[in-house]
Amino acid sequence: MKKVMMIAAIAAALVSCQSKGTQNNDTAMDEGVMTVTGNDSSAVAVYEGILPAADGPGIQYVLSVDSIGPDGESGYTLVTTYLDADGPGKNKSFTTTGKKEMIQKDVNNKKKTAIKLTPDNGEAPVYFVVVNDTTLRLVNDSLQEAVSDLNYDIIQVK
Repeated sequence: MKKVMMIAAIAAALVSCQSKGTQNNDTAMDEGVMTVTGNDSSAVAVYEGILPAADGPGIQYVLSVDSIGPDGESGYTLVTTYLDADGPGKNKSFTTTGKKEMIQKDVNNKKKTAIKLTPDNGEAPVYFVVVNDTTLRLVNDSLQEAVSDLNYDIIQVK
């Protein structure tokens, strides 16, 4: 499990370094994020997408989640980059880590499967509904989607 978390941390650090590079007036986004497999058959899946923001062009989400390890625990690293947060071309990134949990709930008489991300720092959990094999959608704690035509999906990258 420690190997998987170390690999996830390295992947997040690489993504974070790439995001910090965008703060120097470089607005190009790098799509090159990887899926890593550890020696213990646990895999790290990486999802990425730009979601809507109230006061800017968007928030880039890069989520690295690991499969359940031998001890039954699994974790995540989430890097959120607020695009143009400090002016044009000046992004601001935040990284959180914590426990990943798969949950199921009935929403409007439909069973939904979601990932609950509980940060280690005590902040409120974040929820993503599993849309399909490669897509997660940001939702509220009741697993309800935003009433909007905006895109709240993050897509698994290879």
